[in-house]
Amino acid sequence: MPSALRESVEFQNPEYLAVLPIAGLLLLIGFLVFAVRLRLRPARTHGSSYPLLGHIKFWFLAVAAMAVLAVAAARPFWVFGGSSFKRGDVDVVVAIDASASMWVQDLGQSRLELAVREVLNLYTLDILTPGDRVALFVFGTTALRQVHMSSNAERFIEQVGQVAPPGSLSGDAFPWDSDVAAAFEHIYQSLDNQDRFESGDEEWQPEERSDRLVLLLTDGDFAADAEQLARLDEALTEFRRRGLTVYPVAIGSRTGVELDIVLQEYVRGVDYDETLEADLEGIRTVLNTDGLGMLETRLGGSSFIIDSAGLSADSFLQNVINSHRSVTFQLIPAEDTQEIWQWVVTLAVVLFVLAMLFY
Repeated sequence: MPSALRESVEFQNPEYLAVLPIAGLLLLIGFLVFAVRLRLRPARTHGSSYPLLGHIKFWFLAVAAMAVLAVAAARPFWVFGGSSFKRGDVDVVVAIDASASMWVQDLGQSRLELAVREVLNLYTLDILTPGDRVALFVFGTTALRQVHMSSNAERFIEQVGQVAPPGSLSGDAFPWDSDVAAAFEHIYQSLDNQDRFESGDEEWQPEERSDRLVLLLTDGDFAADAEQLARLDEALTEFRRRGLTVYPVAIGSRTGVELDIVLQEYVRGVDYDETLEADLEGIRTVLNTDGLGMLETRLGGSSFIIDSAGLSADSFLQNVINSHRSVTFQLIPAEDTQEIWQWVVTLAVVLFVLAMLFY
């Protein structure tokens, strides 16, 4: 009960509470005097009258009234509290497919622009909150870590804003494949390296965690040979070992478009070799969810499809991220308060009146 009162009652002028120790000392003196008088009192005889307290009861009531007035002067007020649930922090890995198929504008905007929009919504819509950490990986033929796992939102947003097609295609093999196996390998290895460094333990070993997840933004348009499939299978096994669940956001139209349309943004012979046009002729890129369904089956996640520029995955992202937050129960004081010093003054007056009546 005293603990509950400390959490529920606050004082506007707590300096007046310094009177309480003095009141306690006066009460102690009163009890000592009462004990001495009780010991020295003559033996009871026939017709004698010895009240138990006598006039000293005025002392006790007066001191009690002084203590209560001191509490009233401290201006106590009642704080209304309420129970609430507090969600824990999460680690979010964002993996963006930046291959050439993501540059096509079959949804009005390019698939890559829509992916960047969804990722930025993590902060603009407060899906991620202070304390959450986020990492950024971009992949094509290879995978690159752009931001290590950190709560630095400004750096993350800055790097996401820079994810775009290159200014020139000459000598750049990065955009012409989507090696998702390499991306997954790089993700769990990078997380392991950071966790090992942060632990400071050379014998550190990865363990299963429930507060981490991977958001994969892609069109699913990647072909994998036998060697890539074997690597992907091994990477997914490592993901399961660490409790990493992948939530794909698939972006693109189901009808698709010719891949060589991306060359319209570049100058032939300057930004790309003329043979590239022949290599891309006849290749069509479409939204492919078959491979993403395999990820759901293996890791137990779920996916969201953006096949129209008017769709957004913000609700989906908020739900899956919150599903990885731990939940704790706590008492949170509300802003509503009620002053109770008037009732304390009334009690002091009652005690003082009683002291006068029984004197």
